[in-house]
Amino acid sequence: MIIKPKKWKKKKGGTSPKRPRFRGLVTYMLKGKGTERCTWYGAENLEGIDRPEDAGVAINVVEAFQRANTRVKGDRTYHLIISLHPDDRSLSERELDEVVRRAVHAVGFSEHQYIAVRHSDQEHEHIHVAVNQIHPKTRKIHHPWRDVEAFKALASELEVELGLRCVDRSVAKSQTKGAARDYECVQGLQSFARWAKHEIAGRGELSELASWQALHDRLAEAGVRLVRRGNGLALVDARRPELACKASALGRAWSKGSLTAHLGEFREGPSVEEVTRRAARSYEARPLENTRDDGLWKDYLTELEARRGIRRLARERLTEKIHTARDAQRQRFKLRHHAIQAMPISDKEKRALYRMLAAEKAARDRALNAKIKGWRTASQTPAGRSWRAFVAERAARGDPRAIGRLARGTKRPAVRAIKLHTLPPDRQHSSRGALIHDVGNGVRLRESSGLIELVGDPNAEAIARLVSLAEERFRGSRVQALGSRAVKAQLEELIRGRGLRIVGEREHER
Repeated sequence: MIIKPKKWKKKKGGTSPKRPRFRGLVTYMLKGKGTERCTWYGAENLEGIDRPEDAGVAINVVEAFQRANTRVKGDRTYHLIISLHPDDRSLSERELDEVVRRAVHAVGFSEHQYIAVRHSDQEHEHIHVAVNQIHPKTRKIHHPWRDVEAFKALASELEVELGLRCVDRSVAKSQTKGAARDYECVQGLQSFARWAKHEIAGRGELSELASWQALHDRLAEAGVRLVRRGNGLALVDARRPELACKASALGRAWSKGSLTAHLGEFREGPSVEEVTRRAARSYEARPLENTRDDGLWKDYLTELEARRGIRRLARERLTEKIHTARDAQRQRFKLRHHAIQAMPISDKEKRALYRMLAAEKAARDRALNAKIKGWRTASQTPAGRSWRAFVAERAARGDPRAIGRLARGTKRPAVRAIKLHTLPPDRQHSSRGALIHDVGNGVRLRESSGLIELVGDPNAEAIARLVSLAEERFRGSRVQALGSRAVKAQLEELIRGRGLRIVGEREHER
């Protein structure tokens, strides 16, 4: 079940479109484009005119109440949509009454007039609710606050009570490849997408799985759920729904098309509670480079928690300061109001003084709000710096652990030729002068002048292709192996087997 308000957006030019008034909205709900669409009708706080045949009279009554408020310049109608899943059962009239009543009550419209209509002409049943935002007694307009969050909480409750399909309500966008790369570049930490590729896709082949249940079981061990997201699939952390990435980020075999071709039509996995209970491991932000037990990472976490604690304390103090300032100003004008009330003057003179006091209070409130805005701007402090910035600052202070990390760095597996400055002229290069060789499974070889670099997972097959290409390009030249210590040793062993001459990192060609 999805409950959401229909928001009106402005056009690109900045002018608002013509909003449908209560009459136009209810007419659309009942007949649409000339055809009968209503399969259930409900009305509240419209005594005696709550039948579908009385809809025209109800519209006239609501519009009369809306015209009674002459101060409101915008729309006075609140449009609410309640949608059911295509696989959900059809709700009874009593259940529909209860659902609509609780939805309207959740955002403070329990005493307002509204008309609800169910449509069953699409794949999923849905209910439109037109609410009069003008209170029938006070004539004041009501604007719901945080209505989307209230509707999400209510929908989760109704799904359990009515036995409907539970909908994934995580609002975090799936982490694209570019977003994961940006996060790693700025923070210097391993992204959720990279962790999932290593911990989930790297622990076994998809061909070993014969059903969706087997795939969901493997994901549950890592505390991850596979859910629908747009037109594709996404991996979402069960405990932290803000951590998500596209399933295709793990490789082409994990795309929705490949998975459905192998396992059939997609089937939902276990619930969030069950995945949380079965999780044996989960994602934790760690540095990209190989971590050493030198205490630097622990120092960073300690500093991060201390900075966040200072920020929380500063916010609490600012909130207390703002409340004190507003209470003092409110009390000051309240005393002046009582003083005017006690004056031995006529009511006409008191009303004039009240108007002057109200104008002065409005001006003082605006000035206080501007001052509070300045307080908030001055008190804005970051919750903590990135791991990359922390290491750089420690290295500048002479910390040998940070200096070692910066000097060590991270290198992709590569083979470099000494004194080879051009590529064969018959090769087609990219716009940046490099030649890209696709190895498969997202792994590529990037060939530029005197350097062949491996981009992607450095598996055995990719490293063998790297050395084979290096033998073809750099035959007769001296070469240098680059990469981490383990990968570099593997590269040098293969290079020696091909008969190429190797130089060390610090050895120069004479």
